[in-house]
Formats: sequence, structure tokens, C-alpha cells
Amino acid sequence: YDGWIGDFIEERRLNGLKQIERILEALAEVGGKGIVVPAAWGMFTFRLPPMTSPRSLDGDRKMVSDSLRVLEQVAARTGTVVYLEPLNRYQDHMINTLADARRYIVENNLKHVQIIGDFYHMNIEEDNLAQALHDNRDLLGHVHIADNHRYQPGSGTLDFHALFEQLRADNYQGYVVYEGRIRAEDPAQAYRDSLAWLRTC
Repeated sequence: YDGWIGDFIEERRLNGLKQIERILEALAEVGGKGIVVPAAWGMFTFRLPPMTSPRSLDGDRKMVSDSLRVLEQVAARTGTVVYLEPLNRYQDHMINTLADARRYIVENNLKHVQIIGDFYHMNIEEDNLAQALHDNRDLLGHVHIADNHRYQPGSGTLDFHALFEQLRADNYQGYVVYEGRIRAEDPAQAYRDSLAWLRTC
């Protein structure tokens, strides 16, 4: 889809919603579970000039909430899920933490929207990754993993043992998806090694 749910340009936002609707309908036809959706990606950050958003924070909240309520109806009709993804502050300014995503879900009484926890983004934004997973365990529906630098798990500094233990303790039943890059002379072998290492966590 080519329009964000929090897009500054209304035409793009509405087009994006229509495209996501079609994706959810197609997923329902083939037995797919849902779609990962951030508020936006690369549209604006407070960390780079001009550092002043063209829309107020209240305006952001209204647009994203309006979009999520539309998608809630689509997901309910199709039996699918919208996975709301917090991104780090350098890629998005609206939803950065799991708590940010939770607020949208709770305030809008959304039953078919869940949170995706991405370890890479969480490492930048969360004070305590394991605690954030635990605090949002009831709404956590999907997990993306990469190490702190976005490369293969096991090559950086994240404590995957502690994070996986938290997921197990909270009886997490969703998918854990490998989303990152490989940095090695032999990428295929490094990928296999990383997967083998993850099985020990």
C-alpha cells in the first residue's frame, strides 16, 4: 500500500486505507492472519529539520484513530488482524513505543487491532524491553526480531535469552519473525548460525 494511516496528505491516507482493505480481504481468502501497519514510515521526525510537524499532535492522534477505526471494521468483517507497529523516533513521530500503540487500541476500543513488538525499534525506544513486552502481553500479537544494530540475532548486544524467556513466561502464542539484515562474509552460513543460536535462547 502507498498511503500511511497517519499520512499528512488526506488523499494518500484514504487510498492507503482502501488498499489495506483489499489486502485484508485477500488475506481472508487465502487464510492469512493479518497485516503489519505503522502510523507512517519516513514521513517526518522531530530529530531532523524542520523539526516542526506540519500537523499538531492532536491532529496526528485524530487521523491515526480515524484510520484504525476504519480498519477495525474491515478486520472484523474479514476475520483478520491489524498489527500496529511502533517505529523508532527516527522513522516516525507518532507511535514509538508499545505503550503508544496500546493507547490507540484502548482509547478506540479496538478488538481486531494488536501490537507488534519489533526488538530493533524497541531497543531504541523502550526503557526495558522485557518489561514492555510483559506490560502489553494481552495485546501483543506479533514479534519481529533483529539485534540492536538491525543485523542477525546473536551478532549484537540484545539479550535474546531474557526476551524469549519473557515471551514464554507470558505465554505468547504469536509468530516470531526474523526481520533484519545479515552482515558476514558468508551470509547464508551466518543466517543458519543465527537460527541455530536462537534455538538455544
